[in-house]
This record gives sequence, C-alpha cells and structure tokens, in this order.
Amino acid sequence: MPPARYLMASAGHRPEKSEKTVHLRIDPNDESTTLEDVLAKISEIQRKHPDREVFFDGDEYAICSRPKRTKAAAVH
Repeated sequence: MPPARYLMASAGHRPEKSEKTVHLRIDPNDESTTLEDVLAKISEIQRKHPDREVFFDGDEYAICSRPKRTKAAAVH
C-alpha cells in the first residue's frame, strides 16, 4: 500500500511542503550514543527553539523540529 501522502495527493489534496528541520543526525551503528544522550539533546533544542515542535524522526534517525501549529491552523 502506498504511503498516506500519496493517497491524499491522489484524492485531490495537495501535500503541504514540509517545514521540518533536521538538527542532528544520529549514527545508528554508534553504540556509545544512549537514549539519555538523545533525550538531553531534544531538551536542549526545545529550550533553544520554543516555537518549534521537536521530535525524533525514526525514518531519518535524526532529531528534527517543525513549527508548532496554532489551534486555528490545526482545525483547518
């Protein structure tokens, strides 16, 4: 089954341009990186960018962020 973004596009909806920013890529083969390291880096990025939603992107194996959506934007 194709990813949802393709299903949405074929249904007449235009996928929104991603405003995702990659802050830190993590080497999945580096066994010295701990979950505590990743969570500390996420907290640091959240403090530096309070206007952004910070998250771990498992597909890219990276800590990323995107602009926080306002309640009005989330409804539409």
